Amino acid sequence: MLLREQSSALSLAIKPIAADPAVQKALREGDSKALLMQWGPTFAKMKEENRLTHFYFMDKNRVCLLRVHKPLKKGDIINRFTALEAEWSRKTSSGIELGTMGTLTLRVVQPVIIDNELLGYIEMGKEIEDVIDQLHFQSDIHMGVLLRKSYLERSAWEDGMRSLSRDANWDLLKDSVLVYSSLGKIPITLLEKANTQTGLRHKHEKIDDDIYSNGESYRLSFIAIKDVSGKEIGDLLVINNTTDENVEFFDTVVMGGLIGFTLIGLVIGFIYLLLRRTDDGIQNQQRDLFESQQRLEQLARHSRTYTWEVDEHGKYIYLSDVVYNVLGYKSDELIGKYFYDLHHENGKELFKEMAMEKFERKETFTNVKNHSISKERRSVWLTTNALPVVAQDGRLIGYRGNDTDITERKIAEEKVNRLAFYDSLTHLPNRTLLIDRLNQAMVLSSRNNQFNALLFIDLDNFKTLNDTLGHVIGDNLLKQSSQRLIGCVREGDSIARLGGDEFVVLLSDLGSDEKYAATTCELIGENILAALSEPYELEGIPYQSSASIGITLFNGDSTSDDELMKQADLAMYKSKDAGRNTLSFFDPNMELSLRARALMEEEIRRGIDEEQFLLYYQPQVDKDCRVYGVEALVRWNHPERGMVPPIEFIPLAEETGLIVPLGAWIIKTACKQIALWSKSENFLHISVAVNVSARQFNQKDFSDEVLTILEQSGADPKRLKLELTESILVQNIQEVIEKMERLKSHGVRFSLDDFGTGYSSLSYLKRLPLDQLKIDQSFVRDILTDPNDAIICKSTIALTESMGLSVIAEGVETKEQMDTLLSFGCHAYQGYYFSRPLSVEAFEAFQNDLLSANS
Repeated sequence: MLLREQSSALSLAIKPIAADPAVQKALREGDSKALLMQWGPTFAKMKEENRLTHFYFMDKNRVCLLRVHKPLKKGDIINRFTALEAEWSRKTSSGIELGTMGTLTLRVVQPVIIDNELLGYIEMGKEIEDVIDQLHFQSDIHMGVLLRKSYLERSAWEDGMRSLSRDANWDLLKDSVLVYSSLGKIPITLLEKANTQTGLRHKHEKIDDDIYSNGESYRLSFIAIKDVSGKEIGDLLVINNTTDENVEFFDTVVMGGLIGFTLIGLVIGFIYLLLRRTDDGIQNQQRDLFESQQRLEQLARHSRTYTWEVDEHGKYIYLSDVVYNVLGYKSDELIGKYFYDLHHENGKELFKEMAMEKFERKETFTNVKNHSISKERRSVWLTTNALPVVAQDGRLIGYRGNDTDITERKIAEEKVNRLAFYDSLTHLPNRTLLIDRLNQAMVLSSRNNQFNALLFIDLDNFKTLNDTLGHVIGDNLLKQSSQRLIGCVREGDSIARLGGDEFVVLLSDLGSDEKYAATTCELIGENILAALSEPYELEGIPYQSSASIGITLFNGDSTSDDELMKQADLAMYKSKDAGRNTLSFFDPNMELSLRARALMEEEIRRGIDEEQFLLYYQPQVDKDCRVYGVEALVRWNHPERGMVPPIEFIPLAEETGLIVPLGAWIIKTACKQIALWSKSENFLHISVAVNVSARQFNQKDFSDEVLTILEQSGADPKRLKLELTESILVQNIQEVIEKMERLKSHGVRFSLDDFGTGYSSLSYLKRLPLDQLKIDQSFVRDILTDPNDAIICKSTIALTESMGLSVIAEGVETKEQMDTLLSFGCHAYQGYYFSRPLSVEAFEAFQNDLLSANS
């Protein structure tokens, strides 16, 4: 019973620690210093007050991050049964375990799981001798611990006993060793009796014969000691001194007849002493209970967890004082109120309905998230865990549980979610979220036979504005345009920014009549054109803008999301061709646009065959401005139109699949250049980064193709770095990992390009065998003026450091940007501040001049 109580007490102590967001963050990042700073003082107090001897933090692989009781020892894998059982069951594991030096420890291991993600484990433990001391103190019965020799190694056990200043006599008993005794030195007569009673001991029966030693009489019994795995590893030797008992019995028999009349007085005196002793025991227990409660309250206050109890109707009948720290209410202010009265008005009835259904079924509350309002009207997010309290006749008496403040974690999750699914400039949904909503709308449309529409919106002449007035002015226009768009659509419609000056509006529930749906779209489209044509004030500069809109209607899911986007895009280009500042519906017979695209597609195909494409190289430098690598950038030297920028042919190559042969040519050309540079001392250390599209990477033979190119070219694989875009993360993640690991095993390195602009998912990111993250130029551009961009850059750099990755920032155009990035911990850069993309001849001259200047 006492062991169960001790185990329960340790479990209660661990739970608020596991719920602490700071602990979860440290476990996720493997930050042992933060854990030691936070919990070192707490352990010292618990060691002194509660005799705690062991306190561990382990990562998800059971690698010891920190022994709070022995901070210098860490990094080993914990393979004890309790830790393994916690890993297998994903639940709390507890029990007695035998150490290598013959010590017995009561251990409790709690897995830390957040949103089904295992972050690590927390373990607490105390030596079993402490528990036995408590038993001896409560009962006045002496005890000893015997362990089977078969589970011990003699030299290790003897070393352990000596380190604990105990007698290490291996030969004292036949098949066991004595590791502890509350009696101090056990009389040899008792040990000899124990040695001769092997049959009884194995049955764990009491020895009925009285044993006499040095004028004292004893009675022995044995209780099996089992470890957490169920093995019998020894015995608890119970030594009951019956000397006083025998004397009292003799005196009672001899004198009973002479002074029988005093029996009543003796009984009354005995009862008085018993009551007095019981009263003292109760007071001691109350004091111990109060001290234990104080310790738990301190832990709860630190982890912002308050306990509570409600009656069968959900009214509070008890709350711990920590509720004031979390919600601002004193506990007596909430007594008599319903627990759901604290819930936010949004979703309050739904939460109440869900909770009362659990009450009816007497179900537990397990990590139930709820949105509460504090006394100061602040939003507070809580997780609730509670157990039903049921009477013997089956009636529900109420619930007991605790609420933990997870507001900080919720805010952090929302920030990550916003980074992954929302545009950082306009705060509108990005492409990822738009495609998800579009697919939902298609499924719903197929069920209710309602028309929906996509409006593809492109701001006219935006590139000219950016080039003449700068990115700051351009970003200002995008922000104002996004706000005007929000004011033009209906509740339930979606607006997304795809990137650059492109926006998409998803209109839902336009009715089942196609003409009516088209009329509604046209009306909303005209409102958008009018709103976007109103004058702007951009950093004190008046500006007049306009937009071109393409519209496509759809009903059902017979057309893919990619095709719908393509249709709306084509319709938008029709508006451009019509003179801009207008809208057009997609027409399946848009022969002009399709013909132009077909012509471009054929010219790209011919350009690949005739090797019209060139590679330019943009230097990548370290903090001392020394070139350590380049990024290979493709250019098209068209025989009639001259040098064609990538923006005019890369998107079409992606859509048509021509990016696959074009990408193969780029890798092949880059590898040839690596091989040539390896023969020159000034260039042999330079690595070449090549962009790989998702479509190219997803080819089944991509890995084979790259390895073949490396072998044929003679290039060093370690000098080739493949830059992947975040769009790869929406593919089969396991297949992506396998391809990357195969190439990585040959020395090829990987960088994630444009990090934070589209599909970022931290859960996927940590699984990819990356070497580097590249901070997108959209964040670097305004790092000096936009605090949000500065925070994103700083967080990304910190993330790479915690994951053991390198980081490079692209789009660095000024020394001030470089200095700021350097102060954040970024030591690699790429951008016009150092050099524009150069032809191979120009880059070689650039590098030679740079080395000559530094020599």
